[in-house]
Amino acid sequence: MTKCKQYSDAADWQKPRTEAKWLKLREGDITATAAAALFGASPYMTPFDLFHRLAGNMKVEIQESERMLWGKRLQDSIAAGICEDNGWRIVEGHPFLYARSKALEGMAASPDYIIEDIARPELGYGSLEIKNVDYFIAKDDWSDEESPPHIELQLQHQLAVCGFSWGAVGGLIGGNSSKVFRRDADAEVIAAIFEAAREMFDRIKRNDAPSPHYGKDYETLRTLYKHATIGKIINLDFPDDAETDVEKLTALIDQKYNADIAAKLAKEDAQRASAELLDFIKDAETVLGNGWQVKAGTTHKDGYTAVFKPTTYRTIRVFKPKPKKEKS
Repeated sequence: MTKCKQYSDAADWQKPRTEAKWLKLREGDITATAAAALFGASPYMTPFDLFHRLAGNMKVEIQESERMLWGKRLQDSIAAGICEDNGWRIVEGHPFLYARSKALEGMAASPDYIIEDIARPELGYGSLEIKNVDYFIAKDDWSDEESPPHIELQLQHQLAVCGFSWGAVGGLIGGNSSKVFRRDADAEVIAAIFEAAREMFDRIKRNDAPSPHYGKDYETLRTLYKHATIGKIINLDFPDDAETDVEKLTALIDQKYNADIAAKLAKEDAQRASAELLDFIKDAETVLGNGWQVKAGTTHKDGYTAVFKPTTYRTIRVFKPKPKKEKS
């Protein structure tokens, strides 16, 4: 562990040498990237998902996309440009800087950069969060007044942990324009973050998980229950467990069965419609007019050999067994 300057008395500051050690530090902590999940406002995880990550019931390995990779490569340049434009100075930009709150055990943050306002040094250190943003995403989610809610919460969480009075979110939009939002520490929001974090840690102690969001938590549930017990059977006609709600379980099976049929029919309809449309437009690349636009360009993909890592998962199939023929 590299010796780290203590940038505030509100946190214990650490600077691990490697990403692996930094990731190890984060295990079991509510970091700034998870702050929005406490309020059900994260696009990446739900309160149910966060609970099981913190409780150690599942380990999530994030596969770095090309966009994420380029974001990391460009981060220093974006930060330098934003600071130059706004009269700020970068004090610290270590990729694995880690701060743990002294006010609440388990609250932590990794500011992208610690900065100073050159014209107002009395403000002390601030936190700068950098985002490399796709133009179309920014068009929908970034306004002229604020960044998306989960990013605003991320910054306030950082200020809460670090004990800083100010910070900023800086986004490079589409590679050629920036949006910068300077923020003061919001006492009301910070109090809400601490309260929500305490509640989550209390839930973990009680082993009381929030209810799953079935529209968003499918992969989390598949991870939690990926191992079926060999030979374990629930017989709806002769239930062994008196607590088994046969009526509800039957309704859920029926719901899954009907959804699978609807999805199969929808896929067939879409394929049939595509075939008929293609037969009509033949080799036309584009169709315009009457309120419609159709793109039918040619895509070419070079052949490649795929390498699949070992994985474990369950697949749910619902079907109706054929009635047994009576012996004559």
